[in-house]
Amino acid sequence: QINILRSNRMKEIFELDDLVREFKLEFSSFKEKGNKSAGTRARKKLSELAKYCATVRKAIQEEKNNPAPTV
Repeated sequence: QINILRSNRMKEIFELDDLVREFKLEFSSFKEKGNKSAGTRARKKLSELAKYCATVRKAIQEEKNNPAPTV
């Protein structure tokens, strides 16, 4: 599980950006050049994005329901 909200790193945010960038690259290659393999890779990236978003959504919900104690 990705602990995006309690992390001091921006790694997870950059990972999301990378997934979107990779999808756009593959989708562009599929649409503009007719590269069918790129279409398959674009669908795979969308699947990875969906899983990532679900994980982040769950982490946000958990943080909302169980806020870190303040000292």
